[in-house]
Amino acid sequence: MKHLFAVVLIAVSPVLAADPTLTGSWKISLNVSGNTYPMVCAFQQDGEKLSGTCKGGDNSDNALTGQVQGQKITFKHQTPYNGDMITISYAGTVSSATEIKGAVDVQPFGVQGDFAGQKDGPAEAK
Repeated sequence: MKHLFAVVLIAVSPVLAADPTLTGSWKISLNVSGNTYPMVCAFQQDGEKLSGTCKGGDNSDNALTGQVQGQKITFKHQTPYNGDMITISYAGTVSSATEIKGAVDVQPFGVQGDFAGQKDGPAEAK
């Protein structure tokens, strides 16, 4: 009986320990200086490395780079704003397999705000 329990525990352990992947499409809402900006980001996660694109009001795909370490997520991308390029940096937590949230920093303006993201997924059967 002890051996059966050990085999089951060993077989299940990697599943229990695995962090949810962030790969997929995310709807992200930025709140900066009292204004809300919707974004859609497509993440590709490879271990701790995060890459992909974010699309905002200008409807262009802006390359992103970032990192995921446990429940911590950081990423950034550049995007055009009023004829100039700005850098938006995100630092937050993975609240669940379908939710991220945290702080955002916009440079070169030096303004901060927050963000919340929800992972797009297939509709659940009812």
